[in-house]
Amino acid sequence: MNKSDRRQCDIEKPRQLSTAQLAEFKAEGALPIPDLVRPDVIAGWQDRFRAACSDGLDLDVPDTWTSGRYTPDGGWPELEPSLYDLHDLQSIVVQLGGGAFAPSHPAGMPWSPQVPMTRVNLPSTLGTEWSPPSDGHLDGYASGWGGGFMAFFAILIWDVDSPKGGGTAYWPRSHLANHRYFLKHPDQFDGSYLFTEPVRSGGHVALFEKDPTVGEVVCMKGKAGDAVLFHALTTHNGSANIAGSKQPRVAQFARYSHRQMREQAPMVMFPDKDGTPWSPPP
Repeated sequence: MNKSDRRQCDIEKPRQLSTAQLAEFKAEGALPIPDLVRPDVIAGWQDRFRAACSDGLDLDVPDTWTSGRYTPDGGWPELEPSLYDLHDLQSIVVQLGGGAFAPSHPAGMPWSPQVPMTRVNLPSTLGTEWSPPSDGHLDGYASGWGGGFMAFFAILIWDVDSPKGGGTAYWPRSHLANHRYFLKHPDQFDGSYLFTEPVRSGGHVALFEKDPTVGEVVCMKGKAGDAVLFHALTTHNGSANIAGSKQPRVAQFARYSHRQMREQAPMVMFPDKDGTPWSPPP
């Protein structure tokens, strides 16, 4: 094999996290991954988003924007290729879970096909003061189900240069504090912790607000194609796009559950406390 062939093989080789990146992910509960999605894929996705906008809104023209979260008439289109089908993403997921992790559909929807979640945050109304989220949540605790995710990715489809640009907010090392809590209270992992003190009155931050190892909230920023990989127990939330911003925050999310969960039911549901697989009501 000549040098040119070897370079081509290196280019096409699926991406893997380095030893240092894996260590950072385990320690922090969140890992920035630059350039996870290729520029040509991002360009195609951006064209699909532009074409889907309605009511005269143009993602490239701030004067046409509404404020806050935006979804066009008919919803956002499914993208080609799907986020779940990207080889680099699949390679990292296999590396993390040894093949045990599978894509998760949003709550209450059938397992197939898997559709990434899309969120578009446009700037807040002029005059609105920006502040970081004061509380967060854990994914997988919608009505009737819980504890379903192992890891998830947030991927930027447009540049977000500022931490006040509406990116996903998260609390570094909160996954370790939350893990310690569930080790002490395993019976609450089914979602009942939401209705139990201290979360019932103090929110998710009550689980770690006195823990000095948990960092201050961080809001994601980066270039189109950049991603952050999150541990499922990392407390996180959406954040506002600051008033006057000239950048839309456009992102997709890929979420992964354990395959054994998928095999137990045709829906994204968690088994009962006694291990009985979830089944829909009669």
